[in-house]
Amino acid sequence: MIPEVLRPRKLPTPFGPITTPGIGKPKPGLPELDERRKKAVRHAVATDLTGILGLIPYVGPLIGGQIADLHFAEMKKILTSRELDRFIEADKKIPSNGLALLYSFVRNGER
Repeated sequence: MIPEVLRPRKLPTPFGPITTPGIGKPKPGLPELDERRKKAVRHAVATDLTGILGLIPYVGPLIGGQIADLHFAEMKKILTSRELDRFIEADKKIPSNGLALLYSFVRNGER
């Protein structure tokens, strides 16, 4: 059942009645991923997991940073320029690269 706030309403105004649009519930679930997008998500998750290497004293951050850069470069090759732009925008809001990439796929209704 849709809450009362989300249903369309007719509001009286001095200029005449105005009808507000209803807001539907978003469709839950992950986007459909083809093989190209699956590869990009794997690289994004691998980029996140390289943070674990940063726990190794002295050389961990150097090794982890290099591996993360390699995975990010592969992701840039796989994604289209539009997908990459949406990913970079989502990555500023979401700290996990994997989740940011999935969010960028879902954001414009590409399921």
